[in-house]
Amino acid sequence: MHSNRLSASADGTERQLPPLGPDTSRLLVVARDGTWSAHELPAVGSLTFGRGIEADVRVHEPSVSRLHAKLVVQADGQYALTDLGSANGTAVGGELIRSTTVDVKPGVPILLGGTVIVLQVPIHAASQQLAPSREQADSPVSAAMAHVDALFSRVAPTQVNVLLLGETGVGKDVFAERLHRLSTRCQGPLLRLNCAGMAPALLESELFGHEKGAFTGAVQAKKGLLEVASGGTVLLDEIAEMPLEVQAKLLLALELRVMRRLGSTQDRPIDVRFICATHRDLQVEMQRERFRADFYFRINGVTIRIPPLRERLDELEGLVAQFARETSARLGSAEPPAFDASVLGALHRYHWPGNIRELRNVVERAVIFSDGRRVTEKELVVAELPRAEAVAGTGSTLATAAADEDSAERERIMSALAECGGNQSRAAKRLGISRNTLIARIREFGLVRPRGRERAPGD
Repeated sequence: MHSNRLSASADGTERQLPPLGPDTSRLLVVARDGTWSAHELPAVGSLTFGRGIEADVRVHEPSVSRLHAKLVVQADGQYALTDLGSANGTAVGGELIRSTTVDVKPGVPILLGGTVIVLQVPIHAASQQLAPSREQADSPVSAAMAHVDALFSRVAPTQVNVLLLGETGVGKDVFAERLHRLSTRCQGPLLRLNCAGMAPALLESELFGHEKGAFTGAVQAKKGLLEVASGGTVLLDEIAEMPLEVQAKLLLALELRVMRRLGSTQDRPIDVRFICATHRDLQVEMQRERFRADFYFRINGVTIRIPPLRERLDELEGLVAQFARETSARLGSAEPPAFDASVLGALHRYHWPGNIRELRNVVERAVIFSDGRRVTEKELVVAELPRAEAVAGTGSTLATAAADEDSAERERIMSALAECGGNQSRAAKRLGISRNTLIARIREFGLVRPRGRERAPGD
């Protein structure tokens, strides 16, 4: 048995789990304070959990009964958990059970009081046994997602901060919700904040809160996200768009585990886990001096890249079936229409730059315009799926995508400045970004900054 702490120390250092053997399954037991122990599982047999000395795996927590639960490893490779009449019950995947037996799968959290138990299996076994995420309910697990699922089962029960990377539309918010649901903080809140398009002062107020009279319009004190989410998880979406000055203040809060409301002199402790998400390459952002390196290393406890849909095409038909069923149910139809083989072939040939979000939209439109029985290529045209040969090939690199995105952003900025007569404040508001962010983009793209009479008072 191994025992250690996972990113729970004051210096934020992450200790690694011992490697998982190619044919070895094990239990990871993570307490609320971040301490953990790992136990190898027998090929066939059982383990009991509890606070008493008679338990095979002792869980030192007052809310755990002396003999709380038993896990049985069956000959067919399946797992069953029995609650042994515990005082507080046992939760499996968020569902409370008492004095009953249920099947459990790797990666699904078993909650005994404040302690989480997670089954870990080798990746080749995980691809067959791991519980699918909500968006994969009817899909086979692709090789790319099998790796992500295995990583999720190891990272979720820990206290380490997680950085989710992935293209727009891959469902990073769904994966963040899944991380929270599988964590020891699953009974606490999951609060989201999109960092894009918010002025630094407003973003700082949302994060840290403010006291009454801290600024014009602050008519009463307000708790910030870091206070409200105590005991839970904070998702900071579009983290690459966070202004540098806010990054500096949040970095200090992360290092000291305390925060201070705007207008206050009192430090308040924070107890949150951070999940940050972005579609941008943060290494490139740091080179361009648009993202702090020290802040990056603080939020990047573990990086998980969510693969794009074009790398998960063996899941596509299951996703189509799920989205079609959901759309039909909203339309009041008991059965979804069948998709012609030619339609599925066209969906497979398309490279899906908008990923899961784009697929959902296309399927919804196709179902709406169908006769309720079949979706043909005619409905696919009406659903506005671009022809595969008319779009960029699937081999487009991230560098090419980034260049295209920068070019589009440059055009948007030039257009906004022209429409606002060169007034940077109004242009920034029209673009939905802060003025400081706009100035940084102007410098980066080498645009001529408006001066003299073109600038409005206060700009």
